[in-house]
Amino acid sequence: MGNLTWITLFGGLCILIFGLNLTRDHLQKIAGDRLRSVLAKLTEHRLLAFLTGFLMTLVLQSSSAAIAMIAGFAASALLTLTQAMVLILGADLGTTIIVQLLAFHLADYSLLFIMLGFIGITILKNQKQAYGYFLLGIGFIFLGMWQMSTASAHFQNSEILKLALELLKDYPLVSLFIAAVLTALLQSSAASIGIMLSLAHSHILPISQAIPLIIGANIGGCALPMIVSFKLGDRGRQVAIAHVLLKVLGAILILPFLSSFENLVVHTSTSEARQIANAHFLFNALMAFIFTPLTHIGASIIQKLYPLKPEPEAFRPKYLDPQVLTTPSFAFGQATREVIRMAEIVQEMLEKSMLVFRKNDLILHSQIEKLEEKSDILYREIKKYLIQLSQQPLSSQQANQQSELVILTCDLENVGDVIVKSILPLAKIKIQKKLYFSDEGFKEIREFHEQVMQNFQLTISAFTNQNVDLYRQVIKNKDQMLTTELELRENHLIRLRHGVKEALDTSSIHIELLSYFGRVNAFTSNIAYQISQKENTNNHKQ
Repeated sequence: MGNLTWITLFGGLCILIFGLNLTRDHLQKIAGDRLRSVLAKLTEHRLLAFLTGFLMTLVLQSSSAAIAMIAGFAASALLTLTQAMVLILGADLGTTIIVQLLAFHLADYSLLFIMLGFIGITILKNQKQAYGYFLLGIGFIFLGMWQMSTASAHFQNSEILKLALELLKDYPLVSLFIAAVLTALLQSSAASIGIMLSLAHSHILPISQAIPLIIGANIGGCALPMIVSFKLGDRGRQVAIAHVLLKVLGAILILPFLSSFENLVVHTSTSEARQIANAHFLFNALMAFIFTPLTHIGASIIQKLYPLKPEPEAFRPKYLDPQVLTTPSFAFGQATREVIRMAEIVQEMLEKSMLVFRKNDLILHSQIEKLEEKSDILYREIKKYLIQLSQQPLSSQQANQQSELVILTCDLENVGDVIVKSILPLAKIKIQKKLYFSDEGFKEIREFHEQVMQNFQLTISAFTNQNVDLYRQVIKNKDQMLTTELELRENHLIRLRHGVKEALDTSSIHIELLSYFGRVNAFTSNIAYQISQKENTNNHKQ
């Protein structure tokens, strides 16, 4: 037994896994959308749920993929945990059909399927090519099994393998653990059972020792859905926990009766490979028979063991009270507090926008996007509230106050849009392309950003205190900052002429960033200009 035997064995395993993945991916393209439609319309009927789970595994060619999809639907609250558990039992039974297919000794037909698949890929166009790839995958499955069986025949005289099987004979739990780990690594129970089938074809692995390995492979198949569930929240994790619990309970029920279960399996076929496939089927069929009527109890237990964390309260306005709309003086006070709250969010966005450039941090990037979502919510709700308020009888002073709030809210929204739609994309390009500003250039950008921040804060302070002098200072600062922006552009061009590498690499980002910060300052100054003009007009009237 030389190196070629090992290469043939693991090469065959790779072909088998590749074939399983190929059939899965392209069968999903053929029927995946219809499957999702069926699942989305699932009713409370247990039999329908079970059959849907069974169908899912046949379409996806992987119970792990099916259960990961079930967890995703549960995470989206499209399925209850009880429904998900019934689907799991159906999906696990569905995977036994794949193993039954592997148990057929169809190596002679592998090249035929590969040929038909190749013809289909060559002749068919666009989405119809999926049929060709599916047939190609079936051919690779049969070819992989044949390669593994050929290699396994060389193990018949292996004293090491015989000794290992003899040692494991009296330790079914160790066999179970080994199979579970192998399946978790391969991320496919069909692939690990395929190894058992190849050994059985060569009369190396008796059914008495295969049964603990089969049970272990079933438990190991829980690994991938469990890993996927960490991205799906508490509901998704509940489904993954349910999957593990069902498999472990199934193992606990079968292990004390291994000899009886073996006798049942032996009577199903004289072929050792077929006995392994049948044992896999019977294990999952017994699980389905026992646990399907008890899924509601199982769901209750899991929900107590792993309860859902309270959903965070959706972000919403704090001060916009509809009940005080009939009293405009109070309503304007509430609206003003909400506008100031929106200003604080936009200010935080503006402050963090520079941190993204300093730290090259995409997490900060996403935090700013979430802040912008909050800002948008407040913008919509404030605008709606002010429209409702305008329908009340207002004094001229209140009408003017409403106009000021509209101006401030709209320009705050404009500032937020510049940050998210213009400044952040520049930061993303800089991070992804691993670009760096020149030291002098970035120092100038930071200082300009600081001036923009100060003018923004001055504007909000002027609004809060209704201080016209502060508004005038904001407008005066705008002219000074426009001059500063032009000077910084000229400084950048000088660095370009001197051939500073970083300046050359980031030239467009540098110029655009200065322009966008200038635009932020323009919107800030517009608030000051519009409101101060109104104040001056009112003073003249008085």
